[in-house]
Amino acid sequence: MATIWTGGKIYTMAKVGETVEAVLVKDGKIVATGSVDSLSPHATSIQDLQGNVMYPGFVDSHLHIIGYGEKLKHIDVSNVTNKDELLSIIGERMKSASSDEWVIAIGLNETQFDKPIFPTLMELDALGDAHLIIKRSCHHLILANSKALAFAGITNETPSPKGGIIEKVQGQLTGVLKDTALYMIVNNMPHITPSYIEDALKKAVASLLSFGLVGGHSEDLSYYGPPMQPIQAFRKVVDDQQSFKVHLLQHHTVFEEIAKMGKTSSSYMEFGAMKIFIDGAFGGRTAALRKPYCDEPNNSGMLVHSTEQLKYYVQLARQHGQTVAVHAIGDLAIETILAVFKEYPPLQGQVDRVIHCSLVDDEILAKLASLPVAVDMQPQFVQGEFQAELARLGEQRALGLHPLKSLLERGLIVAGGSDAPIEVPNPLHGIYAAVTRRNFGETHNGYNAHEKITRHEAVHLYTIGAAQIIGQDHFRGKIEEGYTADFTIFEEDLLHIDIEKLPHVKVVYTVVDGRIVYANRCEG
Repeated sequence: MATIWTGGKIYTMAKVGETVEAVLVKDGKIVATGSVDSLSPHATSIQDLQGNVMYPGFVDSHLHIIGYGEKLKHIDVSNVTNKDELLSIIGERMKSASSDEWVIAIGLNETQFDKPIFPTLMELDALGDAHLIIKRSCHHLILANSKALAFAGITNETPSPKGGIIEKVQGQLTGVLKDTALYMIVNNMPHITPSYIEDALKKAVASLLSFGLVGGHSEDLSYYGPPMQPIQAFRKVVDDQQSFKVHLLQHHTVFEEIAKMGKTSSSYMEFGAMKIFIDGAFGGRTAALRKPYCDEPNNSGMLVHSTEQLKYYVQLARQHGQTVAVHAIGDLAIETILAVFKEYPPLQGQVDRVIHCSLVDDEILAKLASLPVAVDMQPQFVQGEFQAELARLGEQRALGLHPLKSLLERGLIVAGGSDAPIEVPNPLHGIYAAVTRRNFGETHNGYNAHEKITRHEAVHLYTIGAAQIIGQDHFRGKIEEGYTADFTIFEEDLLHIDIEKLPHVKVVYTVVDGRIVYANRCEG
């Protein structure tokens, strides 16, 4: 059975502004594009777009799908604007929680507060008897009450683990844990059961489809018990539903274990690069910098691993014929891993991936362009905390914050993601941020306006770019003969609608392999 999709504007993304009148789909593939008259003899049905606008299926190139599902399950505090409000919201939940429960809040951003300070450990303990953790928006820092700290065996005498910080003031715990230290709690919470993971995953996939996403590149396999536990959840939810395509990065701590499983990929779930964290984040001042933070002159952040450790992990990936994807935010972190990539390059035709790549200069840009490296950017990062990052880095360094245009001008492959649950995984929010480089409702010319890109380039991040970064641009990311029939269909033309209206455009259909897997029931 072959179906013609027509009756609206259809952007191929193969060239700037290129459209076709109709697309012929059979068995999940695009058979041909062209006029309705030329394709009709080969079709058995017609799918009328009713004036809506079709694009290749949008893909989020970097997120944590199960983690996003957890945000949907727990307390979202991302819009809280002061400490008292935070304590009030969490306190209400703590009142009804039993002493053995875990209360989890996600999305704290103290830079939105009038006074950007965290609650004290004493204030957290006063909220109730349940275990409590509050995850900062960057997910590189948590606040934990004394009961949660005790669960992990963390006392005033506990040393900070390598690559992490157990914060203490005058030898006393503050409840703040940074980077690898927070895993002492979050990777071992008893409620992380198979049913919990599956529920979070189902909630996440349903939400992602509603944003028009046909797939995502996710990193979840080291946070939810043995890696087989999240893998089984993906098999049950993703493979069984066949409505969403997942590309799974493999954290270095579970890479060999997964390799020994004899893992097999499917059309809806595949295994990708080894994932390594090189540094932390600007929010907790743990992103690794060449020079100290302006507002903390004795601190230059931290590298999670030594150079020798990084070489070991990269060589391990190469032994398995695999690429490496690294979280690297600070300029020192990026510079450090690029030196390792240069010494141990991937196989011919492969590209490694630098995720975030948040602080660059001309020297780093030149090194990136000289290597088989692609860059995985989160355009929304330029919105939330730019002013705080400016204070941390100073005006001169901040000129290299969150590049986009500079990367594209150097000819690099660039893909777009949200890092959900850190940002909302709505690709329209990312496109808006990439084009305007400002927050919703603002009217200035943009933060680092020299890095603004065009709308076509922004859509490219979530279509062709997301396919290129995993070497699948020969069959995904375009509307063209031989490509998968993955489509995202909107009510409006993203390339021409008023830019302030763009983030609010409604998804009409999300289509995977020629099947409508999400329909906006309010459509029409």
